[in-house]
Amino acid sequence: MTPPVVSVVMANFRGAAHLARAMTSVLAQSERRLELILSDDASDDDSLAIARRIAATDDRVQVIAAPRNAGPAATRNRALDAARGAWIAVVDSDDLIHPDRLARLIAAAEAAGADLVADDLVYFGTVPQGRTLLQPLGLSAPMMLDAAPYLRSNDPGASLPPYGYLKPVIRRTALAGLRYDAGLRIGEDHDLVLRLLIGGARFLLLPDPLYAYRRHAGSISHRLSVATVEAMLQAHRALPPMPDPETRAAAASVDRQLRRALRYEHLVADIKARRWRGALPRLFDPAMLSRLAESLRDRRSRAVDLPQDATALSDPLPRMPQPGQAWDQPPAPCAARIAAMAAQGGRLPSGAPSWAVWLSEAAVDAGSAQ
Repeated sequence: MTPPVVSVVMANFRGAAHLARAMTSVLAQSERRLELILSDDASDDDSLAIARRIAATDDRVQVIAAPRNAGPAATRNRALDAARGAWIAVVDSDDLIHPDRLARLIAAAEAAGADLVADDLVYFGTVPQGRTLLQPLGLSAPMMLDAAPYLRSNDPGASLPPYGYLKPVIRRTALAGLRYDAGLRIGEDHDLVLRLLIGGARFLLLPDPLYAYRRHAGSISHRLSVATVEAMLQAHRALPPMPDPETRAAAASVDRQLRRALRYEHLVADIKARRWRGALPRLFDPAMLSRLAESLRDRRSRAVDLPQDATALSDPLPRMPQPGQAWDQPPAPCAARIAAMAAQGGRLPSGAPSWAVWLSEAAVDAGSAQ
């Protein structure tokens, strides 16, 4: 049997509400030479029934069912071990992707000689929208992403987007035997890509807004604890040697941030458990007060002003260029407004480009269940 061009790895845990839409968006790709490996982490909802029903209608789907819950890293690793494609794509089980996404990303990566490629994430869902992941960059043309800025993106003061949230497509030969760190329940994506970059992999970043990233109260990426931060710190200190002074300096900064985050999580745990003897000394730590202020700012920043109708969009909307080429203008602001507007029942201007139509339809899915 001829191997697929791309293996799509989809980890799932209790994702029945949105799983069918996510799987369908993968199977609707214009690049038909794919396999979808749905790796379920011992869900106790209807996830497996939904996945197996779809697999029965499309032989490109493989369903892996874990006997016990092991976390997202181990769940993705099971799918990676089964993958046969020349490229490996990661798609979450509650997200949606544009029909041409995989074809465009792979074409751009091959033309640039890249080992990894990712596009912009457009936020949608039941939490406030109105932005994309890469919007702070004002990106209109492709760029290469190195280990140092990837590390610095964890620093709130760096004014960089959190690159660890990106959903890359990875050349299988670059991945080789590398796997997610099963000890990480949060940040396993960031850790894997960072290790690839430290090893010399070339990461191409595209401004294309072709990944709809669902934000909701149950998103695992929003939950930290003493245990999760301890695991992140341990994984960070187990990274390979850094290749240059800039990357080493960025890694040292991340170590300091993680240690500060660990102190903060200890503070939160003490307050929740009413262990005031442990909490009070930390409340007088200026770094902890600063972290509390950051948390309050983050909450306020989610309350964005959302446009009410299509008149808030630029006219005309930018057209999507050929794969790997520059846009006429940064597409992120328009993409963010489209997603926010669609969730409120707004309409696109007449003659809107196909990428905008797709995004508008995806964002309407915010509250639907399958």
